[in-house]
Amino acid sequence: MTTTAANPDSAYSPSLANLRSLLAIRAIALLGQAGVLAYVLLVSRTTQSLSGMAVSLVVLALITVASLWWSTRASEVDNRQFFSQLMVDVLGWSALMYYSGGADNPFISYYIVPLVVAAAVLPWRYTWLVAATSVGAYSLLLYYRVPFPLFSPHAAMGHAQGSVHSLGMWFNFLFSAGLITYFVVRMAAVLRDQEAEAMRRREDRLRHDQILAVASLAAGTAHELGTPLATMTLLVDELQQEPGLRQEVREDIELLRQQLLQCRGTLAELSHTAELSAAGERQQRPADRFARGCVERWSARRPRVSCRVACIGSGSAPLVAFDQTLPQALENLLNNAADTGSESVEVTLDWDPQEVRIAVRDRGPGAPATLLARMGDSHNTSAAAGYATATTPTAGAQGGLGIGLVLARATAERHGGRLALQNAEGGGCIATLHLPAGGDDA
Repeated sequence: MTTTAANPDSAYSPSLANLRSLLAIRAIALLGQAGVLAYVLLVSRTTQSLSGMAVSLVVLALITVASLWWSTRASEVDNRQFFSQLMVDVLGWSALMYYSGGADNPFISYYIVPLVVAAAVLPWRYTWLVAATSVGAYSLLLYYRVPFPLFSPHAAMGHAQGSVHSLGMWFNFLFSAGLITYFVVRMAAVLRDQEAEAMRRREDRLRHDQILAVASLAAGTAHELGTPLATMTLLVDELQQEPGLRQEVREDIELLRQQLLQCRGTLAELSHTAELSAAGERQQRPADRFARGCVERWSARRPRVSCRVACIGSGSAPLVAFDQTLPQALENLLNNAADTGSESVEVTLDWDPQEVRIAVRDRGPGAPATLLARMGDSHNTSAAAGYATATTPTAGAQGGLGIGLVLARATAERHGGRLALQNAEGGGCIATLHLPAGGDDA
């Protein structure tokens, strides 16, 4: 089964911790440049051409302190805010380099730092913007800069501004920037995909553990109910033997006896399902027979709700392989449809050589758009669990636990399919089971 993320940028998550790390890196770089400024003042004892560098250092330091103060009060940082901090690094560093020798300043290589950070944290389009800005600033600094005595001694001797050494450094930076932007972004994306896959597997295990917990509870409940049901069945049989009972009383006792037999049959099915699940066995049946059989059993328990089955697939229906949990999943969908207050439920069966689709439509109020959007995430169990209580006014009255869709979706995925939920035109909601066609050969 493959899933598609609703938002491609969801895997990219800059955090306040990353922002504080960036600010710490910037502070260290500024301290290095402040040390250079202090060294020049100490050695040359002149302030000539140092004012621009000093002002740039002070402005960048103030921005860094203000950003750090903001980060202590913000709850989160988004991509644009993080990108703006990287651009402060690039543009602020360009001003600092302009007043301290331009491309001759060995600290020019600091442009690599915001580029690597962008490649590791931000989506690729932001990384390319940082790379383009950095390369452009570096290129301008080859020809436009204020000579700095420590780094540009040749400027006083009339040498050309763009020396071969500076051009070589620029080409090395351009080459490094291209490699980092392309390959680091790809490697970071692979790491994010691996992390997302690991998270998906953890969520799958957690969901399956929850399903197993529900199944274990059901099996234990079935075992505990076996004895009292047998006792009640025996008492009902004895009551039927009593002479002198009125006819209406005998009819009520017979109805009670039928209900007890149905309960015992349900418990037997639970035990049989547990045995088949333990052995890994599945049945195979044509899709139309499977759907009609499920609807017939469900209709016997919900006689007040009319249910119509329509097959619109062409040719003979393909086989579906299933264990007993799949009929229960379909019945959960039928129960959800009936609990909306709809007087009729429509089941539409369609298929092609690869897939069987069983759609259950009600005539109720439908599902809210927010829940439909969250149901698009195959790992969001809260959306499915909240559907029954959020959309069905009778669910609470009937004691619904809101886990029908959770169990139905988990069962569909375990059978190699999926569950889709959407609102229908004209009102109501459609829950569709997508199952692989062909039985064991699928």
